[in-house]
Amino acid sequence: MTLTDFLAPLTEATFRDRHWDRHPVHVPATPARQSAPPLDWTTLNALFSQRTAWTPDRFKLMLNGRAVDPAHYLVDAPGKPQAGDPARIEQFLAMGASLVLDHVEDLLPAVRATADLLAQEFAALVGANCYASFRGVQAFASHYDTHEVFALQCAGEKRWRIYAHRAEAPLDVPDGDGAQAWIDAAKGPVLLDIVTRPGDLLYIPRGYFHDAIATDGDSLHLTFGVAPFSGRLLLELLQDAALADPAFRAWLPDARTADPAVLGAHLALLGEKLARLATSAALSDSIRLRQRKLAVPAHHLGLPARPALDFYARTGQAARVEQTESGHLLVLSARHEPLGLLADAAAWMLARPAFSAQEVRAQFPHHPAAEIDALIAQFRSERLVEPYRPRI
Repeated sequence: MTLTDFLAPLTEATFRDRHWDRHPVHVPATPARQSAPPLDWTTLNALFSQRTAWTPDRFKLMLNGRAVDPAHYLVDAPGKPQAGDPARIEQFLAMGASLVLDHVEDLLPAVRATADLLAQEFAALVGANCYASFRGVQAFASHYDTHEVFALQCAGEKRWRIYAHRAEAPLDVPDGDGAQAWIDAAKGPVLLDIVTRPGDLLYIPRGYFHDAIATDGDSLHLTFGVAPFSGRLLLELLQDAALADPAFRAWLPDARTADPAVLGAHLALLGEKLARLATSAALSDSIRLRQRKLAVPAHHLGLPARPALDFYARTGQAARVEQTESGHLLVLSARHEPLGLLADAAAWMLARPAFSAQEVRAQFPHHPAAEIDALIAQFRSERLVEPYRPRI
């Protein structure tokens, strides 16, 4: 499946130009999404036989807008962590409770495939949650999310109300006794009132206030939460990079008694250093590497077939990886070669007496296999490694 398939009949270009992080959109079902949803009631019922899916950190029950105390549906088993008891969960569902199961991408290959697609397309961390609701019960009050939302209706119907107002680029959700009152006052009038049916897709940009309720029947939908990095990452990486410079580890001038201009000059110097770091190639590479790590696709085994392994052993040729403001370099005896984003793989290979090409790919799945292969070829041409056949 491609992003074009996922968004159809809306085109990818229209979505990116008009809707991504801008405006919500309701995308009607296609025959493919309608006939083959990644989750259905039969599959959800089968998941109840997997104890690890129903631990307290993975799911919750919501009734009348509040979370049900887990003590009412969790049970102990000798030598195993607490988990939900299907019979007790069923009783609450019969009362009208809604079921929320988190990280379904870890449980179902079809859901994982969609999550991987969205992670790759938007350089984002993606998680998929399942929501099962019944009898017109509203599980959650009006709220906004701190990530982009793709809601895929799998069975039944759900009514969504999206409000006109939007929190601007939120990183956190309001909390405390007055949080819900603030949300209800801030959300504004209804912008969209939509009923989603099997195969329908609803996109809600982060920050848009919304709520949802099952109609007269039941509802089963998946929500894919898509969270790219924000500028907060820059601040985290800047701190790590700055503290490598002794100037940022030095004490600040005491401005209580000394001339405040001394502190001002010191801060100006640090600010100039920060500006250079923020625009350095090394920091850009660090962000690009972190984005790659968010979009690692699942590895599919082909057992009983097993791949042939291509082994390499380190030679005595000296080399090291060095970080500079212009990026990471492979330092050889006679010259320096830029490594780009592959510095982590290069350092790992230099530290190993031997490895296989397949092992490097497995250790660094965020790098394309072609780039790993090119790096190994570079190591061979520099005589840093040579092929060998281990005795296993």
